[in-house]
Amino acid sequence: MKRAVTILLILILIGAGACGVTSYVEYKNTLEKMTVPEDQNNQEEGETGLIENQKLVDPFAILLFGISEREAFNDPGHSDTIMLALVDPEPAKVHLISIPRDAYVDIPGFGKDRINTAYPRGGPALLMETLENWLDLDIYAYASINFQGFIDLVDLVGGIEVYVPREMHYDDPVDGTSIHLGKGEKLLDGKDALGFVRFRKSNDGIHDSDYQRMERQQLALSLLADKLSSIRTLTKISRIMEILSANVKTSLKADELDALIKSFLSFKIDNLQTTSIQGGGHLINEAWYEIVTEEEKGRIQNIIQDFMEGSN
Repeated sequence: MKRAVTILLILILIGAGACGVTSYVEYKNTLEKMTVPEDQNNQEEGETGLIENQKLVDPFAILLFGISEREAFNDPGHSDTIMLALVDPEPAKVHLISIPRDAYVDIPGFGKDRINTAYPRGGPALLMETLENWLDLDIYAYASINFQGFIDLVDLVGGIEVYVPREMHYDDPVDGTSIHLGKGEKLLDGKDALGFVRFRKSNDGIHDSDYQRMERQQLALSLLADKLSSIRTLTKISRIMEILSANVKTSLKADELDALIKSFLSFKIDNLQTTSIQGGGHLINEAWYEIVTEEEKGRIQNIIQDFMEGSN
């Protein structure tokens, strides 16, 4: 998707709007609430942070993921959407790398498994460590959003209009999933929009791939970001900030998040690039996994290296 927008950019757009419309105190309080406590922060001891003279100066990598946490079904949460964002604050540039949730990787302490099983086993720290080891890079921080936050934001903007490319019907009473969407142009509310971005399995056995789902996720986030960025009423801005406070968590410090938002106030969509890690489906012990070749890993590592070195 040429206009793919990440969770990170949604936060930036919202923050930018909040700066000009709502009170600065409320804005700062929201940043504080989104930031995890020091004892839950995954940054290494002695790390000095990203800010120099009140500005972000160096490019960095941040892990972005959506959590499918549902208390009613005792679901501890799975990282259903996993993205790696390479960020250069000056000039404001982002390269987004989408990661298949079924990628077959080594999870420290647990052996080989799907990458999305790292989060329920060890939270953001284990997911970050898994990615760092797999792609041989340093990830500075993470930002996560509970899917309830996505539902609430879509409902707040009056839904998003999408083309549903096929009949989407899937029910799983074990985890409460119930997706029923007809083919064609649709105005989706929050619940149906979540079904649109999460759909992969089908009751008829004709399933979509991880890559088709990643394209739908990027499309929905783009449409949501466009609507959120146009909101200027105080009541809705305040409601957006409530939703973020309740559903977004990041290991960026509040001053780093503030500096990031300010760096991207003049962000241009042309400075966003996207890549998806490509794999191949394989059956292992009667379960399907995405196997990513060493050649494909090398391609992604070169993208990371070129971005980091080219931004210095």
